[in-house]
Amino acid sequence: MEKTMRKYSFITMGVFLLMISLQFSAQVSRQPFLQIPSSTSVTISWISGRGVPGEVHYGPAVNSLTESVIESEEEEIYHEVVISGLTPDTKYYYSVDGASRGTEEQYFITAPQVGSSPPVRIWVISDFGQSDSDQNEERMETVAQWKSFNGNNHHADLILSLGDQTEDDSRYQLQHNYFNQLEPVLVNTPLFTAIGNHDNHDDMVNYLSTFALPSEGESGGLASGTEKYYSFDYANIHVVVLCTEVEDEEMPAQIEWLKKDLDANSQDWLIASMHRPFHSGGHHRTDDEQDPQDRRNTWLPVLEDHGVDLILQGHNHVYERSFMLDNLLGKTTSLTDDNVIDGGLGREDVDGAYKKKNAPHQGTVFVEVPGGGVASKSFELYSIFPVHYNGYEYEGSLVVDVNGNRMDVKFLCNEKDEKGSHIWDYFTIIKK
Repeated sequence: MEKTMRKYSFITMGVFLLMISLQFSAQVSRQPFLQIPSSTSVTISWISGRGVPGEVHYGPAVNSLTESVIESEEEEIYHEVVISGLTPDTKYYYSVDGASRGTEEQYFITAPQVGSSPPVRIWVISDFGQSDSDQNEERMETVAQWKSFNGNNHHADLILSLGDQTEDDSRYQLQHNYFNQLEPVLVNTPLFTAIGNHDNHDDMVNYLSTFALPSEGESGGLASGTEKYYSFDYANIHVVVLCTEVEDEEMPAQIEWLKKDLDANSQDWLIASMHRPFHSGGHHRTDDEQDPQDRRNTWLPVLEDHGVDLILQGHNHVYERSFMLDNLLGKTTSLTDDNVIDGGLGREDVDGAYKKKNAPHQGTVFVEVPGGGVASKSFELYSIFPVHYNGYEYEGSLVVDVNGNRMDVKFLCNEKDEKGSHIWDYFTIIKK
């Protein structure tokens, strides 16, 4: 991890807190959030309202936080504490800043053993912190719809955040637009982020100093040596998080790492996530730009050669999802029947789930997640490409449920459809 960068970049945190304290009536601090989960460890990060030693108490019950970890005796504001030696698939309550008692909402659950196949629920958001704070109502609605769908519970096994955690990589926006709105989820759900174009300011310094990500294979997968792109395992799922924002000279190293990582992967499911889409008829039409064409030529063959099941993308603030496709490296106008592995809806109650073997080139579904960072219909969906079953100009989030050989995906829209439902799209993939 680039922890040294995080440490030194927070020398100016006192100035930052002083500046934004003028905009808040209460003392500012960032509530704890979870990262880099494994079956035996987790990382907890937070910002104290004053300089204190970084200390976490944890244990099996809210009133029984019997263990503790101290980051250092130095009095600091920014904290990043690693707890190790934990039991797999076990719930622990915790507190920070030396408090001896936690809350019912403040807990973490260690990951199941890699290769096991319990039910796993992943909440996916994108472009959540982008735009000004006047869109916080939309962000809160995205969180509210997730909580309602999830049985009045904010907790998921994982969160995937597909980029644009802020408008221009500023600390104020990260706090106000992103962390403040996601606090009830992040306090008990591990977060994995991708870099978006709006995070890519000043060499991504604020992004890289804020998020702790598994660059050394701490959560499984092959060490990438950078937090810009990485991979991890969770149960029987392997996830690669790619960076669409690296400089051209860095791209060959990312591709070479991706090949080696996927060669070593043995999990049942493969999900790839990134910010910019391969195919989109939205604000940045991919048929009109060279950058997505370059990535289709270099990234897609590697992913499809290793049997990628689901590709998650953001950037355009619209929802789009494809049929089950393979080997469409050109523009969508070049689509042929050979590229469409299954042209159905993938719905069990309509035309049946997508079914595929666990092998290369058996089909992939591409989903563009709209996020919650701007008001619905702020970005136009210029056209529905022939690769897409549907597309919507409304904000929302995605839920991915994996259970054994079955994956269920649902789009939770912030608006109701004509039937009064917030589930605007859904499909299922079953491994044969």
